[in-house]
Amino acid sequence: VFSLPSSTILDIGANTGKFSIQCLKHNASVKMNLLDLPGQLNMAEKNIQDHGFTSRYELIPHDILIEENPIPGKYDIIWMSQFLDCFSDDQIIMILKKCKAALNPGGHVLVNETFWDKQPFHAAMYSLQMTSLYFTTMANGNSQMYDSRVFYKLIEAAGLKITNEQHQIATTHSLITLIAM
Repeated sequence: VFSLPSSTILDIGANTGKFSIQCLKHNASVKMNLLDLPGQLNMAEKNIQDHGFTSRYELIPHDILIEENPIPGKYDIIWMSQFLDCFSDDQIIMILKKCKAALNPGGHVLVNETFWDKQPFHAAMYSLQMTSLYFTTMANGNSQMYDSRVFYKLIEAAGLKITNEQHQIATTHSLITLIAM
């Protein structure tokens, strides 16, 4: 993350704030912006404050699925970790288009996901495929662990392009760096 220009980072789907806390600890000048549903942000803020941070972060209560509500602000980096796999193809394209509109010139979108086709072991590949079945039936009916080739087409449809890919991070994760086309 910090190998890129990163004075303003947006953490979409901030959850408990762990990623934002690590960024605040790592870089004393970074400003973190956490975007999530209000209830989730309450938990994230408590965790951030428990780690001693009282500034350099902003909470942005926002329902990303409301298409007509743009992401407020402009950012050097937009981070999403295992977030987009919660949504349908059309929803992912819409979210990525919102991200593209919220980038500063030269900004990057970083997507951390577990693609089943990028796994080095068959057991991991099959586990992720079965996790998809679980999430689809038990969560919202849309969640899935994507085949990277499908995901890459969604990125292109949103007007973004891949500039870097790293696979097998912590064994199963992929980190994709995107820029606006």
